[in-house]
Amino acid sequence: MQTMTNSATCPVCAAGTLGQKYQFNDFNVLRCEECGTAWRSNMYTKDTIHQMYCEEDYENHPFFAYEQQSFEATTRAKNFERALDYIEGAVGKGRLLDVACGSGTFLAVANKRGWRTCGVEISEQLSKVCAETTHSEVVTALFEEASLPEHSFDAITCWDIIEHVLDPQAFLEKACSLLRPGGVLLFCTPDEDSLLARTGWLLYKLSGSLYSYPAYALHPRYHTYFFARKSFAKLLQKKHLGIVKSYSQRAFFQHSPLASNLQKKAISLIEDVAGTFDASYEFVIIARAEGNNGNQHA
Repeated sequence: MQTMTNSATCPVCAAGTLGQKYQFNDFNVLRCEECGTAWRSNMYTKDTIHQMYCEEDYENHPFFAYEQQSFEATTRAKNFERALDYIEGAVGKGRLLDVACGSGTFLAVANKRGWRTCGVEISEQLSKVCAETTHSEVVTALFEEASLPEHSFDAITCWDIIEHVLDPQAFLEKACSLLRPGGVLLFCTPDEDSLLARTGWLLYKLSGSLYSYPAYALHPRYHTYFFARKSFAKLLQKKHLGIVKSYSQRAFFQHSPLASNLQKKAISLIEDVAGTFDASYEFVIIARAEGNNGNQHA
């Protein structure tokens, strides 16, 4: 990885020694050598974020397709059930907020298990779909600007959203302000240290950057930050959040327009291997504010 010694600093830990991990056609991926956080070189603005999620045809992405009977048999549904088992073990059942709730797939699962649910979604179209599908209250807004009562949620879930934000620290502060004492936060995001990501990095380096798949697919244009589990744990610690549970889960690449059938089979094989030592594509971390519960454990 090429070392950079310019005046730029890490947006998470403020360290000044940065490296350039990937050089793609439309952006580079920079990485902090101190905390391991990575991010895109040409960072978006708030206006760009609004355009991507509200003015483009974002709501028609296959990821947001939802039909209850067929969805219940998917890997994503099983991932949601597993996470709720851990959350309920930590706080029981109460009021739950899902950030970037999309079409409501997770809220539907939580509703069925007896949670009182609420969502936040920047896309007006997806907000309408979610409200109609789940009968939940849905606030249409950027999460950091959403008008929500403080200290009112027992659990806040952030599925595949922290990698889309402009300021991870401000996002965390907003989430913490909405939690009740003893409440928990869930974060799920792709892991830069997963076996799949490491395979992509190896292929990229061995080919002299000529073979960019799956590295480029793992750093899509919608993403702003790219976390490893260790680097994200450091960010949580900085915000005085203790880890209740941490684990990895399989890639969900069925919806990817970048993957051929052969590539999807190869990804599935890699994920089979990765699952044996907890190094699958995404990490999931459940955390709570330190001091709220003395039974925290990694």
